[in-house]
Amino acid sequence: MTPAQDKFELLNQEIDKFLSTEGFHRSGKHFIKQMPDKKVRWNIWSQRSKYTTAEQTEFTFEVYAEWKHRPARSEDWKPKTTWYGAVGNRIGCLMPKKEDTWWKLTEGTSVDFLSDQINGVMSSCVLPYLYLKQFQTEEGIKNYFRALPIDNYFTAVSMLEFDLMEKKPSSEIEESINKARRLGRKSGVYKEVIEADVQRVLKAYGHN
Repeated sequence: MTPAQDKFELLNQEIDKFLSTEGFHRSGKHFIKQMPDKKVRWNIWSQRSKYTTAEQTEFTFEVYAEWKHRPARSEDWKPKTTWYGAVGNRIGCLMPKKEDTWWKLTEGTSVDFLSDQINGVMSSCVLPYLYLKQFQTEEGIKNYFRALPIDNYFTAVSMLEFDLMEKKPSSEIEESINKARRLGRKSGVYKEVIEADVQRVLKAYGHN
């Protein structure tokens, strides 16, 4: 490894030391904490920029609460995994300025200084966000989505799926279908894509 890569590994070790005190364990570039029911986990992982070189590593973090629920609109050709990102964002969006934030690490960077800075962000911005009770169970994640305004296509399709999961009356299901179609058209989604998504969701729950 290059000096910059070596320092990036040392940095991750320092982040691991901090997050392990909060119940996380490291797996490669991921820092994971599983909830007691084993149906939800929190996942913080580093993402390197395409501008990373042998002399410089540029990186940020993704922060997500994940669950095992595969969206019903997923197409068959998409690989199936164990965990799916449910709620989260890049770390910069959780910081006070709400701006995408990247760090640079070179041979001259102080690992101690940078790890203190990042662990401070983890402590003050990331962990309070994750520790909200709604991100600890599947029901909590669903309730979080339920509280969001249904103002875009993807949220509307998710709400249709939740309505089907909860066996809502046919009239409410039809209303959710119409809302998804309307928001899809408004967003410029092709009619064929909208209908394919809706039909996959309906089929997944045996709704004709």
